Amino acid sequence: MLSKLQTKVQSVEMSEEQARIRRNSTERSGPLGQLVTMRMIILFGLLRRSGVLAQRRQFDLSETEWRIMVQVGEFAPLSLNGLAELLLQDRGQLSRAVKAMVERGLLSRERKPGGPEIEIDLTAQGREVYGRMVERVVERDHRLIDGIPPEDIKVLWRVIDTMVGRADQMMEEERQLGGEE
Repeated sequence: MLSKLQTKVQSVEMSEEQARIRRNSTERSGPLGQLVTMRMIILFGLLRRSGVLAQRRQFDLSETEWRIMVQVGEFAPLSLNGLAELLLQDRGQLSRAVKAMVERGLLSRERKPGGPEIEIDLTAQGREVYGRMVERVVERDHRLIDGIPPEDIKVLWRVIDTMVGRADQMMEEERQLGGEE
């Protein structure tokens, strides 16, 4: 059995290790640390992790459930196939998540007229939660850019738009090289 002192030492060591890992994951040196894409990946990772924690705390939603709510909120009604395509995720996993969300009263599933396909939509409760989700995302965005001059934000938008266009072009080239349609 560990003494209180040993437990405290292990706790401090664990905290130091966690701090080192956190620091190393945000402060890159070497050739990769100089890449814009690596800085963007670090930013995305930090936002994603903090977002997952906030989603769970504020809305009791997993990351998959959050993503489902966002896509259905934007593009409803959606079929399960359409949802899987938007999220680039396995239909089976999405089907289980959608079923749980229907049981919680956030989503509805109804048979599409004239066919076997099911349409997924937000319920009234789901629309209310989605509205609060959008509010929180806007708040997080404002917090992230707070204090950055508007002219810098305009430049950032221009740069990101250019990079998104190039990344899309790179994706298309890879699809053609890999035989994907």
